[in-house]
Amino acid sequence: MTNVGDSMNKLKHRASMVKIILNMLILQLLLIACHKQQVNLREMSPEEQLEYAMKFFEKKDYQKAKMQLTIVVLNNPGSGIIEKAQFFLGESYFNSKEYILAIEEYEKLLRSLPQSPYVDDARFKVGMCYYKLSPGYALDQEYTIKAITQFQYFLEEFSNSDLKPQVEEKLLECRNKLAKKKFKSGELYRKMGYYRSALIPFDGVLSNYTDTDYADDALYWKGECLRKLGEMEESKKAFLDLLNNYDKSEFVNRAIEKIQELDKVTANVPAL
Repeated sequence: MTNVGDSMNKLKHRASMVKIILNMLILQLLLIACHKQQVNLREMSPEEQLEYAMKFFEKKDYQKAKMQLTIVVLNNPGSGIIEKAQFFLGESYFNSKEYILAIEEYEKLLRSLPQSPYVDDARFKVGMCYYKLSPGYALDQEYTIKAITQFQYFLEEFSNSDLKPQVEEKLLECRNKLAKKKFKSGELYRKMGYYRSALIPFDGVLSNYTDTDYADDALYWKGECLRKLGEMEESKKAFLDLLNNYDKSEFVNRAIEKIQELDKVTANVPAL
């Protein structure tokens, strides 16, 4: 039994040694392959290095694209290919959903190469990174505000860009989110019966977000809160403003009914 046990132990030891040797051989082959790649990259022109890196990007192998584009950027300072390499390094991070890192790469381009033809694209994508990071309306809206800042800056600086329609669309989406957050705050106060408190966020929507989907909602419910508070003239004014400024609103018919009710009430109030 002892001899059998010894034999088994020897076999296990040999198998372990073979596994170690095989792993060492695989590691050596990988090191040789990497060395050859490095040698080849050093022998390439900047343009060839960029072309090599872009092949990974086009194949959507963004991990390798990030590595190779970083090498291109670091190895070729001052080269004419840096603009494209730097932008697509940002794109590789963006497509990997690493938005904070993507912002850093886009901003390197914006800071160091302000005359690059990729500048408007980079500015747009910085805004898109913040847009992607923006959470639901009920949560903190720091990233939404940053996205709005970037999109507004884009429209000021690149008013003739082909990207303008996309920027305007995303800007409005962000503004709608902020308007919704404020409107929902007013709605909560209204449902709790705190009508005076509800007026503050409703007025906030009407002061800052008249171009959003929540402006007519805020105006209608402002009128309702004022009516509940007994401020009939101010209530009627809110409903009339809705009819004059948002004639396509779903609240139009309801506003007309409220105006008629208010007229009846005020008609029955005896003059002092």
